[in-house]
Amino acid sequence: MVLTRIFAAVGQFPQDDAVLARALELATPLGATLTIIHVIDLPDCKADFSDQETLQGQAAIAARDRITAALLRLGAQASSAEIRIEAGSAGLKLIDICQEAKPDLVVMRAHQKTRFAERMLGSTTDRLCAAAVAPILVVKRPINRPYARVLLATNGADNAPAALTLVEALLPRASLHLVQAVEIAPQLQEAMLRVGTDQTALAAYRDALIQVARNDLRDLSAQAAGRTTRAVLYGDPATALVRATRRPKVDLMAVGPGRPSLIRRLFIGSVTRRLLRDAACDVLICHQRQER
Repeated sequence: MVLTRIFAAVGQFPQDDAVLARALELATPLGATLTIIHVIDLPDCKADFSDQETLQGQAAIAARDRITAALLRLGAQASSAEIRIEAGSAGLKLIDICQEAKPDLVVMRAHQKTRFAERMLGSTTDRLCAAAVAPILVVKRPINRPYARVLLATNGADNAPAALTLVEALLPRASLHLVQAVEIAPQLQEAMLRVGTDQTALAAYRDALIQVARNDLRDLSAQAAGRTTRAVLYGDPATALVRATRRPKVDLMAVGPGRPSLIRRLFIGSVTRRLLRDAACDVLICHQRQER
């Protein structure tokens, strides 16, 4: 896989300095084109930014100046990236741009939902993740070092080989740890107990689930270009994966896209949402990139 086009979606500074830094860090060694996108929330999504005498024109100039200043703070030249200023609703506009341009990766911040509409409908990040128009790197914390230790989480049915290919193309020098969290679903366990299943049978069923996960991870590891380590985590998947991100050497958690469905187009899954909210590291949502 060759990655040639990376987007950095930014809104405010200095909050989005880390987004730009990560995008530059990834794009530069890959020789990928970096496009920085800023969407101005204006009622007229067809606003003409070319006329500097208008409020829209002045807003575009101010946004471009803030982005240029952020690049300079990070030691980068303004010419190192294309700057694209758009108007409209941030979430919808970013989805439209990604469907049009088909980037290999979008880098953005984990937004905190504060407005009532965002709490009900999801933040810009939630919307882009749910739309599944491109792989998305969600930056959750300031940069202390390059990505060196990546956890790739799979559930055995989420097209993990494609996620593995993306991670290896994006971070060829990072060490990779494959994890799968399994549990007996609470409703299933309750039903098993109600029909008289004893603890020995429950333990045997749990062991069978763990063995299947071990086989999945072994098969996935065999497809890796480099050496990997792997582990099965037992318990609620969201809780187990969040706990795994709190290990000191973990820099990034990568997760597969899951199976496509109408519901997933409207809302991101509960495990992904929990990771975006509670993970102690950045999160890479490995949606399959669209063909150009």
